[in-house]
Amino acid sequence: MRALRRLVRDIASSSDVPAGTPPAFVALLDAASAVHHRLAAARRWAYDERWLTPTKVPAPVVSVGDVTWGRTGKTPMAEYIAREIADEGFAPVVLSRGYWAGNEATMLRRRLADVPNARVLVGKDRYKLARDALEGNKINTTQNETQMKRKGFDREKRFAGDVDVDDTELRCVTEKHESASGQDAESGFEPNENKKTQTAFVLDDGAQHLRLHRDLEIVMVNTSYGWGNAKIFPRGPLREPIGTVLSTADIIALHRFPCDDGTEEFTENELEKAKEIEREVRGYIINSRKANQINRVPPLVIKTHIRPTKIERLARYVGDSPPHEWRPPISRLRGSRVFCPSGVGDANSVKRLLESLTAPAVNDPKNGYGLRLRQTGSVEVWDYAGHDDVWFDEFELQNIVGKFKAMHKKSGDVGQSEARLVLFEADVGRILGNNKRKFDTLAMLQQCDPLVLCTELVVSDDRDAAKLKQRLEETLRKGTTENRY
Repeated sequence: MRALRRLVRDIASSSDVPAGTPPAFVALLDAASAVHHRLAAARRWAYDERWLTPTKVPAPVVSVGDVTWGRTGKTPMAEYIAREIADEGFAPVVLSRGYWAGNEATMLRRRLADVPNARVLVGKDRYKLARDALEGNKINTTQNETQMKRKGFDREKRFAGDVDVDDTELRCVTEKHESASGQDAESGFEPNENKKTQTAFVLDDGAQHLRLHRDLEIVMVNTSYGWGNAKIFPRGPLREPIGTVLSTADIIALHRFPCDDGTEEFTENELEKAKEIEREVRGYIINSRKANQINRVPPLVIKTHIRPTKIERLARYVGDSPPHEWRPPISRLRGSRVFCPSGVGDANSVKRLLESLTAPAVNDPKNGYGLRLRQTGSVEVWDYAGHDDVWFDEFELQNIVGKFKAMHKKSGDVGQSEARLVLFEADVGRILGNNKRKFDTLAMLQQCDPLVLCTELVVSDDRDAAKLKQRLEETLRKGTTENRY
């Protein structure tokens, strides 16, 4: 099954069918794609022609969706919007479909733990979730991972050779999400004591969820991936025709667009590809407005990228951490030999981000001494994108652990750098989302004492960030006014 999914992904990602692919299999994908296209088109037509009517809830709704499946930054954008909503004095509630064993919800709950009154609700019927949230009904959601028993995972056991050196930025912290006291046992967040706080919803992965009326539509476009082979799922990565989705957008975010903030280095080809995607997006906007004679405000096109924020030991990340435990600074990766099994996106983007963290910090005023200036940094990525079951496959886990142990044996040799196993937060979320099998996986990975890399979405241009904030303010104000009468 894993090989089949990888083949489908390879076909969808390339304009040419991979050599050796059976023609009958490609024909089957074409047929399934045609059926999917017609069903999606008929459903959207029914809503456009008012045969079906989106259901409104008495609160503002912001949808975050995409054109292609996966790797577009929807969940990081949902977190970004939730924080902006909280800054405006609203209580943000994220409505998640709960794919991949609820890993997105698990990660979002942790990330939004410091946001007052924030909640992440999971369910297929997101309209019902919204109504229950407004009416104060109890909602069955994924149990807060900080309250679960950690079977088979000895968080105090450290991997041999784990010596903190050159960590001038180490600090003692106690994070809010690491304490379960006073939190709502169902959502993992503090209950809303201020009943006057108005609610605003963030519809995660909402571009195709037409049943719920939305007041603001955000569509994500991954410029490093593009449209793949530009065919409809499962023959290609498109959920619907490109123009169909973009024509409904109020905001279009060109995600992973190369920027000169020093976070990552991009080649001229990658920059040109991103600019080509931008030209295509703007072309779709112009053509759509002409064809449909749209008079509303044109969509705002912004550029976003991912920025690393911190690293944590996996033991600390999944457990109740004592206040005295140190957290290594992100500069700890300088000069390290990093091994990263990753399922969060394309391997090139993952490797490029990690290379920026392992490179010498020559121009960093906090570069310090020792490992941060060593020219020994290297990155190796094993690409598991689309294969989320790998974290529960004992054979693959043994391969991962064996690979790291082989790297670690050389860490003490003269001229060799420190070996580190790095996991992305989204992958850890996939592990924690599987309540039945996660403990075995954590126990296996414990042998490597992995580091969890946390990231955040950033709007590249401050002016774009201000415009996005203004659009969001207008939406919240308008939604509040309409629901008052």
